[in-house]
Amino acid sequence: MYVKRNNVVIPFLKILAELVDRKVNVRLIHAKEPGPNFKKDFDKYPTLIKGLERVLCPRVHFKLIIFDLHTVYIGSANLTGAGLGMKSKDNRNFESGILTNNPEIVAKAIEQYDNVWMGKYCASCNRKIFCGDRIDMV
Repeated sequence: MYVKRNNVVIPFLKILAELVDRKVNVRLIHAKEPGPNFKKDFDKYPTLIKGLERVLCPRVHFKLIIFDLHTVYIGSANLTGAGLGMKSKDNRNFESGILTNNPEIVAKAIEQYDNVWMGKYCASCNRKIFCGDRIDMV
């Protein structure tokens, strides 16, 4: 997937690699194993191998991007070119979302993300066979 920065199209993973290089904590929850294009781009940024935290949770359908724990995007867009509008105007998805720094909304989004990240629902998930990165909370 690619995004625009200063009117130049660059890989999204390049931005994540730059953040990791700056010691920013970056976490991704994937609903399924990413496809070959993601893997091909991922391999171009070795810093992501150790620096990007990723888990797989087949039950995740939410789309949350949390920025510095004080701003959140909550919406329908997947992290794909079509989802983020990088396809042509006739070949992109119709999406909806909000960007907010409302403390109550941000706190609830962080709580939801952290609960999944830390495995709060793993014990009763009933889809463990699909989850290679399962984390059972102690």
